[in-house]
Amino acid sequence: MELENTRRNVKIITWNVDAIHSPIKRKKILQVLLRNSADISLLQETHLDTVEHLKLCTGWVEQLFENPALGRKARVAILVKKEVQFQVTRQYQDPEGRYLLLRGTLEHTQLVLGTYYGPNVATQKWNRAFRRLLLSFGDLPIVLGGDFNAVADPACDRSGPTVGGGRTNAATTV
Repeated sequence: MELENTRRNVKIITWNVDAIHSPIKRKKILQVLLRNSADISLLQETHLDTVEHLKLCTGWVEQLFENPALGRKARVAILVKKEVQFQVTRQYQDPEGRYLLLRGTLEHTQLVLGTYYGPNVATQKWNRAFRRLLLSFGDLPIVLGGDFNAVADPACDRSGPTVGGGRTNAATTV
């Protein structure tokens, strides 16, 4: 992604880490992100509380943002490398720990940066609320990564029947 007023490219990696309580797994994930030159990492399903999230602040991580939801279910986080200029003006999150949106300036460009972990079976109310939030940013660019728990074509992308026999949740969300 090339941003305005700068020639620096920012590499963003999104990853459903499927719980990272184990120090060994945390270390391996951070090593992979560093080896792949991630400037920003959008993580889903960390299942970490606030104190455990702080353990993600290694030598290369300058900023850590997390959704401080109650309990350890879901949980998402955003890691920002030291060399990246990112200033947050507002943070948006849900009480379940499923998304985290950061409005701010990234390398001289105003935008919304977010990570999302969609429910396995989303309700229309959930979909409408998240869509309304995204639309509230108007013309501001939105960079959103995550696990939407959805498939483009259920007939091709699923080995078994979907819940409710139809399209899955986030396929119609955004």
